[in-house]
Amino acid sequence: MRTLVAIAFGLGACGGGSASAPSPAKGDTLSGSAFEVPKRQTPPPVIEWKDRAFATDALPAVAKAGEVVVVPIRITDERGYANLRIEVRDRTDTTVETIQVMTPNEYESLAPGGNPSNALLHRISDANAELAKLHGMHDLVPMGPLEIQPPADSTPTHLAMGDGLDIDWNGDHLHVFRHNQDRPVFTRDGHAWLAPLHQSTAGACNFPSFLRAAYHAPQLSVVVVQLAYRSPSDACGVPSDQFHVIAW
Repeated sequence: MRTLVAIAFGLGACGGGSASAPSPAKGDTLSGSAFEVPKRQTPPPVIEWKDRAFATDALPAVAKAGEVVVVPIRITDERGYANLRIEVRDRTDTTVETIQVMTPNEYESLAPGGNPSNALLHRISDANAELAKLHGMHDLVPMGPLEIQPPADSTPTHLAMGDGLDIDWNGDHLHVFRHNQDRPVFTRDGHAWLAPLHQSTAGACNFPSFLRAAYHAPQLSVVVVQLAYRSPSDACGVPSDQFHVIAW
């Protein structure tokens, strides 16, 4: 499998909302200095509420120079409650800023019956303001999905192709190849991305990983990969998908 990740260098502000203070920070200052958002030729990425969930079609997005990536993170919730936080990652896959929009436990109060409350609409507006600020700082461009290749046998999905790249996740390492070449241009150890084994009432729960999606913007040496996990039984649950930034 191959996991694509977006990366951010030199981000001036590192921080954001949390579960206790979910709304993004406001203001026009960055690192204690006045900051005026530059105007860009393209619109910023936005999120919206649609069909009782968050629509994030403009994400992941990467800085035009490749220094940061913005990814949408969702927690797998057994109740099926929508949730979202937005993370800005640098080129080492380190989270440098977080915009907390809504946790699963807030769903019933902020979106009763699937309808967004004024408080949720305010949070979405604040999140989009932060995305606009990031766009002004980094000139964000959308990352398009690469084509997932169906495996020839029963092995987990592991290969994505597109934009002259082959992205391969072999179960514990991610390899980036130029298309149809045998020697990778970059390899990343992914052992830390594996879901840990744990015990449940049904016994041991092991969660094999597979490549759900990979994203790339042409001419940039940055990919974002989305890893997903399979569960051996309903008693084990399913770990949340992980996004990772790979840059070379």
